[in-house]
Amino acid sequence: MPLPAPGVRPVTRAELEAAYGTDGLRRVAPADLPACVTDPGARTVLTDIGLPTTPNAFLTNHQELILLTERVDDPATHWPDLPDGAAAMVVVGEWGPLFALDGRTGEVYAVPFLSRAATTFAGRPAHRDLHSFLRCQLAFGAPELNLLGDLMDPDTADWCRAHVPGFAELFPVEELDEDGWPIEEDPAPDAPAPDPADPDRYDPDAVIARLADKLRQIEPDLLHHPAWESILWHFRHGY
Repeated sequence: MPLPAPGVRPVTRAELEAAYGTDGLRRVAPADLPACVTDPGARTVLTDIGLPTTPNAFLTNHQELILLTERVDDPATHWPDLPDGAAAMVVVGEWGPLFALDGRTGEVYAVPFLSRAATTFAGRPAHRDLHSFLRCQLAFGAPELNLLGDLMDPDTADWCRAHVPGFAELFPVEELDEDGWPIEEDPAPDAPAPDPADPDRYDPDAVIARLADKLRQIEPDLLHHPAWESILWHFRHGY
């Protein structure tokens, strides 16, 4: 059975700018919104608040908004539970799974990579609105991003070191020897020390458990959705 959903605290432009920078949000002019985006709440988020486009905003789409039918051939066949054959679905994010806004209702579907996998649980999509989607993006801080540090390209890692509080300490720049191999060094003096009150603070399993709790506080049934299950799997196992 689906769990009762608490209200989602709306995100604000100031809150996103604090996390992603004043130049890290992409807003869409009302005239440039896809015609199928008629939900007033969704229009306000896209035109007045914006979607983050910085390297640590891995969920949101950094390109122009496009219809799901332009991104995937015949999505209604791949995911039969999408409403009305995905006619009003707009891609707002992608990280393996696609995140598609239903322009008429404002709901956001987490569309799995696998064809015919479910995009709903108990008849509901992953996110009630764009505020829910962005709240889940904000749940990923330095401890979570650090789990994927070894898979980041150098520019992304450098950006996160400079802009994500705590990431530089968790994932410092490696010094290489003349053959290109990492130099084994003693822990840096400013490296995070184990917290006696929370010795598992940076343990991968503990980080994922805390992340799962944060996500469930936003959307209680979120991790029943295959797309979100796969995202946490990749963060935990790094591939």
